[in-house]
Amino acid sequence: MNKSDMDERRKQLQKRPGNSPARVAPKPRVRPANRVVARRQTVAQRPMPAPPPRRPFQPAARPAPQSSVAANPELQTRLEQAQTSFASLESRAQLGDIYSTIGKFDSQLIDLPLALEALRERGYLHSEQLEDRLEALEARWDDVRPRVETTLQQHVANLDKQIDEVERHVHTLRPVEPSLRTAESVLKSLEQRIGAAETAVSSLYKGMDTDLYAIQADLNRITTMMDALAESNAIELRVTEGPLLAVKSVWQQSEKDGPEGMLFLTDQRLLFEQREEVVTKKRLGIFKAESEMIQELRLGIEVSDVDSIDAREEGGFLGMGKDDILELGLSANAPLARARFHLKGQDSADWAAVLKRIQTGEIDADRADEYVESLEEAQEAALSFPAQCPNCYAAVPTPPRGVLTATCEFCGTVIKPENPA
Repeated sequence: MNKSDMDERRKQLQKRPGNSPARVAPKPRVRPANRVVARRQTVAQRPMPAPPPRRPFQPAARPAPQSSVAANPELQTRLEQAQTSFASLESRAQLGDIYSTIGKFDSQLIDLPLALEALRERGYLHSEQLEDRLEALEARWDDVRPRVETTLQQHVANLDKQIDEVERHVHTLRPVEPSLRTAESVLKSLEQRIGAAETAVSSLYKGMDTDLYAIQADLNRITTMMDALAESNAIELRVTEGPLLAVKSVWQQSEKDGPEGMLFLTDQRLLFEQREEVVTKKRLGIFKAESEMIQELRLGIEVSDVDSIDAREEGGFLGMGKDDILELGLSANAPLARARFHLKGQDSADWAAVLKRIQTGEIDADRADEYVESLEEAQEAALSFPAQCPNCYAAVPTPPRGVLTATCEFCGTVIKPENPA
């Protein structure tokens, strides 16, 4: 194949979704597992101190009632409520929830990179965006954590002094109106100060807990997808093909009926694998007598054959219980003209957005750096297939990236790529 033919085939291949040119200069990056080693050392050198212990509250012995006022049941109840409130506030004043949050940050910023590394080893290639988010969160946490610790210790020390003052009121509390009114006012003031301290400390890392939760949710979703792929004996990913999404769905072939299973989206294909129990024999024409579990790949569509994408919600009542529908218009090269799926548990608009990113080639920017070179090699291998069948000389279309062999549709000859010139 001469150079001009190669250049023309390269242009054709790069027009296909998922075949955009790889990034020219990937930024230097430390692998997640390697960052974890350094982070563990850092955390070991800066352990967060535990909240300072306080002695348990011991209410003073109440004097025997001297009048009918002292024995008033309502006042006695208010006294007991004040004592209970003080015990609760004394515990809360240690800001233990914030200490727990800090410990969670330290541990999860170790666990999450390791989880991402494990997913990459299982075949999840598009981890660039997640790595960027993790690195940004780590940098923010490293910057703010010393301030959090200092501010936290200051507030706990101040609250400890205030607890001592309130404790004197509570220990001398009697079931009489003036004493109760003073104690209740002091307790309310203490509660407000504790709330202000909690806000002051937590505002230093405001939004970071939300980011942490979002990353964890994405990793859980990817893990579920990789598990679902591992359970399939029929789906074989091509070389460098990267899985992106998976969801339980119904392939609605007629009205709203059709097989149930898993819908997968990779950076090259949309795959539907039927996974459902099907009744094979009924008793009295109604009750299930025999059934079998069906698991088979029913549909495979190249993303390049998707001409139109319609994501919408249908049905429901007063905005509740709506179905997420993904309907695709397909080209003449696809095995059918349209495909309609009811997605169970994911937003069809999110699927539409990812499909469009594949079609524009933007999705390759999310490919982890170490997989960029193999992507380029797969593209070159696709270009090196002969333009004609070596047996019958029929035209051979450029196969999708990652396909290792092609079969001539006229004579059945198995065709392999040539070494590119």
